[in-house]
Amino acid sequence: MRPRQAAADGTRRLRVGVLVTGLAITGGLERCVLEDTRELVAAGHEVEIWHRNAHSPRAAEGKLPYEAMGLRLVQATDYRFGIRTAARDTWRFAREGLRIRRSRLDVLWLNRPEYLPFGRVVSMVSGVPLAVHLHHAPNYRRLGPIAGGRTRYFAVSHAMARAWADAGAPMERITIVPNGVDTDAFPAATPASTQSARAALGIAEDTPTVLYYGRLTRSKGVLALLEAWGRVLTTAAARVPVATPAAVHQVPPAPLLLLAGALYPEEADAVHAAIAALPAGSVLVVPERDDVVPLLHAADVVVAPSIEPEGFGRVVVEAMSAGRPVVAAASGGTGEILSGDWARFTVDPTDTDALAEKLLGTLAEAEADPSLAERCRAWVRDRYGREPHVRALLLALLAHARR
Repeated sequence: MRPRQAAADGTRRLRVGVLVTGLAITGGLERCVLEDTRELVAAGHEVEIWHRNAHSPRAAEGKLPYEAMGLRLVQATDYRFGIRTAARDTWRFAREGLRIRRSRLDVLWLNRPEYLPFGRVVSMVSGVPLAVHLHHAPNYRRLGPIAGGRTRYFAVSHAMARAWADAGAPMERITIVPNGVDTDAFPAATPASTQSARAALGIAEDTPTVLYYGRLTRSKGVLALLEAWGRVLTTAAARVPVATPAAVHQVPPAPLLLLAGALYPEEADAVHAAIAALPAGSVLVVPERDDVVPLLHAADVVVAPSIEPEGFGRVVVEAMSAGRPVVAAASGGTGEILSGDWARFTVDPTDTDALAEKLLGTLAEAEADPSLAERCRAWVRDRYGREPHVRALLLALLAHARR
């Protein structure tokens, strides 16, 4: 048995194998894993990356993030498992388990639970405990025999814990490890940053603006949001007093819905039709982008109306870190983040009348209560910042690691 060294915080130094699909950062989940890996390394733990895609797009400086960190990169076998190829796949996984055994890891950390069959086989062969991070809804109707072994589950929310327990994961083996956001990366908006962001997007300075960012799909609630937006515009117009000719310049501008995200071909026609049915200029669509901070600063309110319950709700914590209140679905991880007094900002997004009223009410509250921005940021900093997240993740890994 090799001697155990101490990490930066005095705990046992771990040797962690991080199982990723590819080296490129292609979405929110991959970004979470990258951020967590950086924190593990900064805390003094040894990390090696087992990955599939050796031909990921290169970064502008010639190195992908994990390469730039100087971590050991290991080309792994295909993680996919099929019923028709079960024998061959299991044999491949067993050989990979022998490789992992030689790496003398303390724990394997799998962030794509759809590859649980791979993780279970390599854990059994290598003798290395498996930690499966449950970022989204179950990929399997029943987990059956692949749920056991030396496996521990880290769920990003209680909703995900319940969903995976219903699919067969032992509830006593599930630890809640909520995601965290770097609040420094999502700074509070200032009058100057808001003015600059709106100018860059061509939004008039005093326009009440609601932001949605993410996939522009029905399941994310975009069609329900666009239907609700028609009611927002009608109600807002009805609340404006009739202006005299002398005071016409005082009539407030109509609210604007800012949509930022990827539009998929199979849903493009429905989204375009819903936008076309609204008054011209009432919706601004901009392309998907990595840097969402200017979008957050341009908005007064952010909306996350996912019909399909979110595993966590990263949009909610990013927006609140920037000081923006969020109207979000009451189900799933978003409902858990917006708990207590914040529950007043939750809604059933399929009820478009209620969604419209909630958006109008939140716009009014954001304008009337300047303290709301700082309270949003403090809520995220104290509960969903990087520090509480990393502390929970490290404790969970240490508790499950090989002794």
